[in-house]
Amino acid sequence: MNCICFRTDRPLHEAPPSPWLPALRFAAAFLFLNALLCLEIPFGKTDGGSQWRISLDGLCLLAAMCLLVRPGRRFRPAVYAAVTAGVILLKLFQWTDRLVPAVFNRAFSLFLDSQRLPDLIFLFWLTRPLETLLAGMLGAGTIIAGLSWSCWVTLKILHDGLAGRPPAHRNIRLAATVWSGVVLAAAAGAPAGWVGGSVVPRVAEEVGFILNLGEIRDRHQALLGQAMQRALHASNDLRELDRTSVVLIVVESYGMSAFSDPRHAATVLPAVRAAEAELRSIGFDMCSAYLSAPTFGGGSWLSHATLASGVRIDSQIAHDLLLASRLVPLAEYFNRAGYRTVRAMPATFWPWSEGAYYRYGQVFIAPDFGYRGPTFGFAPMPDQFVLDWVARRTIQAAPAPLFAEVILTGSHAAFDIQAPYLDDWDRIGDGSVFHTLLPVRFPFGWAQLSEASPAYSHAVVHVMTVLKNFMRRFIDGSGLVIVVGDHQPCVELIGEDQPWSVPVHVISAEPDFIREFMRRGFTSGLVPAQPPPHPGLETLFWDLIEGFSSGRADAGSWPELGEHRAPASGGRARSRPAHAPPSAFRQTAEFGR
Repeated sequence: MNCICFRTDRPLHEAPPSPWLPALRFAAAFLFLNALLCLEIPFGKTDGGSQWRISLDGLCLLAAMCLLVRPGRRFRPAVYAAVTAGVILLKLFQWTDRLVPAVFNRAFSLFLDSQRLPDLIFLFWLTRPLETLLAGMLGAGTIIAGLSWSCWVTLKILHDGLAGRPPAHRNIRLAATVWSGVVLAAAAGAPAGWVGGSVVPRVAEEVGFILNLGEIRDRHQALLGQAMQRALHASNDLRELDRTSVVLIVVESYGMSAFSDPRHAATVLPAVRAAEAELRSIGFDMCSAYLSAPTFGGGSWLSHATLASGVRIDSQIAHDLLLASRLVPLAEYFNRAGYRTVRAMPATFWPWSEGAYYRYGQVFIAPDFGYRGPTFGFAPMPDQFVLDWVARRTIQAAPAPLFAEVILTGSHAAFDIQAPYLDDWDRIGDGSVFHTLLPVRFPFGWAQLSEASPAYSHAVVHVMTVLKNFMRRFIDGSGLVIVVGDHQPCVELIGEDQPWSVPVHVISAEPDFIREFMRRGFTSGLVPAQPPPHPGLETLFWDLIEGFSSGRADAGSWPELGEHRAPASGGRARSRPAHAPPSAFRQTAEFGR
């Protein structure tokens, strides 16, 4: 008997592969890529359904693969790596582009903000336990690694679906090409919410910004040049201060919202008005104003640079140009007027390289304070300790009139751990006493700043209490104290569309000082009353320099900066560097070379 035998390489018990399996794998891979590119971070006003939208970037990538992939040809691993890296970088850019405006009330800048990543890690190191920081960094690395692997596998599946030779693969290629083209063509008329926005235009905008840096630098250079011309023609001898000591106190995250937001004002206003009444009862007068800061929710160094220069320093580019410029800073005017100049920076842990521009005679950073107590969130030491230390080491011991800038950090986000107030200042000492006092805690952290209104209000009231009692204990009737916020708190705390304004308070028992500031638009008391729009924070520099000088100085009478030397006692005394640029009064023509 004859028989016909069929040969097969497949075991008899194994079913033939489904012709739909490659198509299903291809569709699942694209849906994953589409969801990843559309997914918004769970922050702010995310609606939670973004991953179901159609991604224009995903469609463009699919269309490009349809055009470039050839049947039977494989991409090299380097191509997979490059495309995977591009997808992950686009996703990180998209998330960061949403996060930065939600915190700092400004657009994300890839060139500028990427340089601050070490500062962000340092901020979390200061405000969170080390194990939490390490766990967060490990988690972030794991997520990025997992997404990278997933993208690699997804791209390989898509490529296999387009590059295979069987008819099923040709059908996949045809369907993918037609579908991506039709959807891309129809995307313009799709209902709102169906199509996710492409991140590519924002990336192109950032690339354009980088390519246009020369023009941006020229614009900032022009602003610095205008300030130098104004300084050349301004009164600048500070004689109207009559050698009065001046203390400039910069308060972290002290913004207009402390007074204008009802959630904060209900707590802050009564405390501020009580402090005003108490200070008036012992002979002090005061006036206040709102000034518009150059930054919002962070970037304090930009406000410090603005205060020091009289120029609105609103970006890292402007900041770097300022440090290299010949513009004379505020402290140098006081140096030339015979003042001892001091800057106290309790949250700075390493030598301050920018000091070559700021030109303070003495700079105190965190190790100089000799603090032996606990930290409180971002603040390495309480504001009360800082002011007590500065008063005992500089104000009471100053043989000459003093200009001191003191930076207070106790009101820095995340506001969840705050220092207690110690009624008996004589017990402060080296700060060890704070180990015996319970910190003030609030039940939230960085992820719940929208709920931090009670904590923020408490932080502002605490710093006002400290300042009031600092004035009572250490400032005599002839002193001049200026208190200024560096920027508003973050958007998540106070909401969108808020002004960038900060309060400025001028306090002194000398009525002529108060009258001069009121002549320049300040109003009586500790609660500012100016309606918006408000002048820039840079105007405070000119209020001091022009408002308290008797006339234009002789440019030839100023010493070269290299001849000036800081006092040698205490802190990190710095002589003026030999390469320091000459005065603006003598070098205006050389600006920008």
